[in-house]
Amino acid sequence: MTAMKKSTRKSRLSDLVPELYIPGLHDLHEAVDNYIHRKPPSRAAIRREGFAGLSVAIGSIPVAMAGGILAGVNPIYGLYANITGPIVGGIFSSTQLMIINNTSAEALVAGQSLMGVPSGEREGALFLMVILAGIFAVLFGLLRLGRMTRFVSYSVITGFLSGIAVLLILSQLSTVTGYEPGGSNRIAQVIDLLRNTDKVSIASLATASAALLLAYLLTHTRLRIAASLLAIAIPSAVLAFARPGIVEIVSDLGRIPRGIPMPALPSLTNLSLDVFTGALSVALVIIVQGAGVSQSVPNPDGFRRSISHDFTAQGAANIVTGFFQGIPVGGSLSSTTLNVVSGAAGRLSSVFAGLWTAVILIAFPGLIAYVAMPALGGLLILIGFKSIKPSNVVSVWHAGWHSRTSAAITFGATLILPIQLAMGIGVVISGLLYVTRSSTDVGLVELVERPDGRIEERDPPRYLPANTVTVLNVYGHIFYAGARVLESLLPMPQAGHERPVVILRLRGRSRLGATMEDVLSHYSDELRKVNGRLYLTGLSETARRDVEGMGRLRLKSYRATSILGESTRKALTDAQAWLATKTDEPPSDKGKPTSKS
Repeated sequence: MTAMKKSTRKSRLSDLVPELYIPGLHDLHEAVDNYIHRKPPSRAAIRREGFAGLSVAIGSIPVAMAGGILAGVNPIYGLYANITGPIVGGIFSSTQLMIINNTSAEALVAGQSLMGVPSGEREGALFLMVILAGIFAVLFGLLRLGRMTRFVSYSVITGFLSGIAVLLILSQLSTVTGYEPGGSNRIAQVIDLLRNTDKVSIASLATASAALLLAYLLTHTRLRIAASLLAIAIPSAVLAFARPGIVEIVSDLGRIPRGIPMPALPSLTNLSLDVFTGALSVALVIIVQGAGVSQSVPNPDGFRRSISHDFTAQGAANIVTGFFQGIPVGGSLSSTTLNVVSGAAGRLSSVFAGLWTAVILIAFPGLIAYVAMPALGGLLILIGFKSIKPSNVVSVWHAGWHSRTSAAITFGATLILPIQLAMGIGVVISGLLYVTRSSTDVGLVELVERPDGRIEERDPPRYLPANTVTVLNVYGHIFYAGARVLESLLPMPQAGHERPVVILRLRGRSRLGATMEDVLSHYSDELRKVNGRLYLTGLSETARRDVEGMGRLRLKSYRATSILGESTRKALTDAQAWLATKTDEPPSDKGKPTSKS
């Protein structure tokens, strides 16, 4: 009786309106039902989540400040983002262990997009861009576009992210050398730097080198969680006490606000084409990176994850972050990994990470001003090198010339062109690759029954034999160009070779399309010239309706059944019976009952 009551109580929400099929309604019912019946966390669980959140907060502080530099604004805005991003993202994300804070890729894309904006207007433009990027991400989530990420070519993503990593490294050369090179793009700036090595600041270079060395060494010790923080804190402290003023520090970039900012709406006068396209580019980077993080981290309680849901969560986090004067945020693989390693078991750790960052910012506001900029630059260079994945590049290289070419074009465009244009080129290349490969990767085999009853696949004949049934099976997509590729593969009838029969097996195709209709019509006409027949088997219900609606087709069609090969065997029996009758009546489904086999 008790079990029955529990079952009734648990199913009550899903039984409220069973006749409605509104997208997202089931997810909402499930989320509310889980929320109502979940057990409150124990004190031990809260302590565990709090420790994991503290680890994430400490480990993310250097990256947050470096992200501010990449975005072209005060590093403090990176810390603001690490307060709101994890809190909002932790509450709404379907991937419970994913940490949503700022990443170098999003910060760099934002900074590159705003290069043409005057420095005095950059902050307002950036905050507006973050809000717009959040709105785009929310729309992507509400429209259930999570599945669309699978159409972005892996080679294009590899080329783009590798280009971002190289840009990240090149963008910090001026910070670590103390020399501001000239040039219209990063490549030209590197060339200018190599021509003016005598103007490099030894102190800046030494500070960056010390930060790099410390970050590398400390990651192999018990202090690895705070390795990045110590790597910038130790050189900065030494310079502050021993040689103040010898290198640029954070306070040289402007006043460091104290406390936590109040929410404010950025001025809409900052809206421009660069801001709009930059926001779209940032949103695309957010969803691509976030999808990768979401797919790699399962929920501890087995609760279902949704990439589209996570798009919405990241969008909401960016909208709130923009109001609180932060740089873009998204799913961070490094922070998420640190969260898992630190023992997190739920979304509370993400909320704690944001709260701990706020506590640190309130307790130690003055220390941020003394952080050495070359140390942050050195840390970013290290992040850039770690972001380059040689194994991914090798796999793309071995995938063929299509993959190599698309990756190389996207990589080069990212280095030379504006980031928005580079992303657009990458998306176009992905679309072209998908259409080209899916439309041309078509195969055709002949199915022959062996004496022992097994079915053997053979290369189809070039020409059709007379008075013989040839069974053909099609692999791949048969839309558009795919239908034309199939047309070139079909064995053709010959004059003098009468009464050939072709059974074309099309199982698994939901629709045929107009191009395929034209191919089938032409092929059936060629067969009729030599008194032959064409049979289509394995058709779905919708595909068979397509055939019935194609007035030009004179052939026999057979609907697929749950038994593999049943409709094809039925067609084979009918074809052999027709050959035995010696009649030349053209085949047609018109006016005849539909075959259910």
